Amino acid sequence: MSSLDKKLLNEQLENYQIQRHDFLNDFQVIRGYLQLNMPDKALEYIDEALLELLPQQEVYKIGQKTMQAIFLSLFFGLRLLGVKMVLRLSPEMKEREFWLEGWQEEYAQQFYGYTKECLSLVAEAEEGHLDEMLAEIHLNSLPDGFVCEFKLYSQGKIYLQNNFHPV
Repeated sequence: MSSLDKKLLNEQLENYQIQRHDFLNDFQVIRGYLQLNMPDKALEYIDEALLELLPQQEVYKIGQKTMQAIFLSLFFGLRLLGVKMVLRLSPEMKEREFWLEGWQEEYAQQFYGYTKECLSLVAEAEEGHLDEMLAEIHLNSLPDGFVCEFKLYSQGKIYLQNNFHPV
């Protein structure tokens, strides 16, 4: 197992613990609403909780497992910083064949470093007390591989942008 694989495995275990804690909390809130005979509030809370899972659903559509793990780590890292994430994938990114044809193992290490750099930039932005931060990430195919565009918005305006194209 490579050192990156070990890092990703450990990060996924930490992410699992975070998500488990969140799920238990969500169940307690829903139970509380039901015990107070407030089923509409319980349903509203469920709808909000499901919206929080949408970025993860997009991540699982990526046709390459290492990229999925890296994006999940990015998602949870952003979430811990209070930043919501939107992931937009071109259709090819969802196809396993795309990744089989063009994937090189060194891309994983490079992309992992890129996502850690993005998280570091977001953490610096957070220190500046930016409000309502949203990370919008576009993963698109190119004839010679892929490109990732990371944009951080604060109050609807682009605060920073960082692009990745493997070499």
